[in-house]
Amino acid sequence: MRPVLLALALVLVPPLASAQIFNPGAPPSFKEAELDKRFAKSKLNQALVNGTQDANCAQLVGGLLTLMGETAPYIHKRDENFYLDPVLVQVLNTQLSNARFPGTAYFIAMLRRVLIDQKLSQDWLDTAAALAAYAPAVDLGKLRFLADGVNPIDSFLLTLPTLRERYEIEVVRANATAASTAEALFRDTYVDREVVFGGLEFLDAVREKKKKPKKKKRGEPAVEEEPPALIARLVWYPVNPNANSLSMFGAPVEKPKGVPISARLEERQYVNLDQIPKGTRMLVRGRLWEYKKGITEVEIRNAQIFLDRDWTQLPVLVDPNATAACPLAINELTGTAPVQPGAFGQNR
Repeated sequence: MRPVLLALALVLVPPLASAQIFNPGAPPSFKEAELDKRFAKSKLNQALVNGTQDANCAQLVGGLLTLMGETAPYIHKRDENFYLDPVLVQVLNTQLSNARFPGTAYFIAMLRRVLIDQKLSQDWLDTAAALAAYAPAVDLGKLRFLADGVNPIDSFLLTLPTLRERYEIEVVRANATAASTAEALFRDTYVDREVVFGGLEFLDAVREKKKKPKKKKRGEPAVEEEPPALIARLVWYPVNPNANSLSMFGAPVEKPKGVPISARLEERQYVNLDQIPKGTRMLVRGRLWEYKKGITEVEIRNAQIFLDRDWTQLPVLVDPNATAACPLAINELTGTAPVQPGAFGQNR
């Protein structure tokens, strides 16, 4: 069995060429293995299916389901890796794991179960809703999205910063022999891909105006017009290198220019658009449809938007003492061989 790996942080991934960003072959296939059979029989899985009345276990199960929701939009076709915010990786290693309970192994088993079944279990979704009081950070919208079926993007490595970086390398800095075709090749490689762009600021959402029907010439076939859709207006700001700088003469420090993003939304959304204030941090998931030269503007079609929390503002997701006190938090996956004092079985 090839293990599912944690992609710790996109910022730690070195610059990648386009051939490394996408999988040129078939997407990975997940099949039942011994780990999955052990997980199905575990006490923790029973709590995911049936819920729990123990307050400590409610925190633990709710925390794992919170991480599952945050992983959901980033599941991709490239390989078996998955993305989890680096702050949540730290949470998984410190608040949801201990010497008795390998939280990372259980989380991987949970994600494998979802990928094998190609959807999140309705029982798990019901448990997440029931435990919301113990896990206020859980995003039920993202879990509902996953319960409707796994719909992988092409690659979570194709972020907006990466797209801009590749444009700079492949188009702007193309030498004279490649300059005439560089833009076209770039479009062929990156446009019409399923992507997720996070760290965006929500500006507004407006309904498209109905277009006037075009006059049709005699003999021309009828063209079906797209119905007016709801358009989400978002903006992404590059990291400001001058954020902590001071001007000697008191002049304001120039901020990087934002990249406007127009997202044509699907009718099915997993957030209540009426309740999203302007300025909320969001992520958009959909098909990269168009861009302006230099990646100064981007259009996304078939889009869905989700909340994108800044996890650095959340000091504790799960109390480590609750994990330690939960009777379900035992290792039923990998098996353990206790280390005996006195060096039994070893040469003296």
